[in-house]
Amino acid sequence: MVENGTVARIDVDSGSVATVEGARVGDSEERIRQLYPRNLASSPHKYTDGHNLTFTPAESGDSLYRIVFETDGHRVVRYRAGRVPPVEYVEGCG
Repeated sequence: MVENGTVARIDVDSGSVATVEGARVGDSEERIRQLYPRNLASSPHKYTDGHNLTFTPAESGDSLYRIVFETDGHRVVRYRAGRVPPVEYVEGCG
């Protein structure tokens, strides 16, 4: 997603792309909790029975960034990383 001429968000829906910590599409919610033991919040998904697991970096210089893992209630089905607020939008660019 591009906003004001800069990349604001990246969406990943393939298991071939991992985060720096090694999280991938297809990982269990438990694995995400193990990889991100701090600063991970869980909330209901807006449209499904799954969850959003949102990681917020602890470093003050990264406070405007998030990784949001969307799950089906058990496994990651997609994730997105980027700047607030675009990373928090449920709908992507389409």
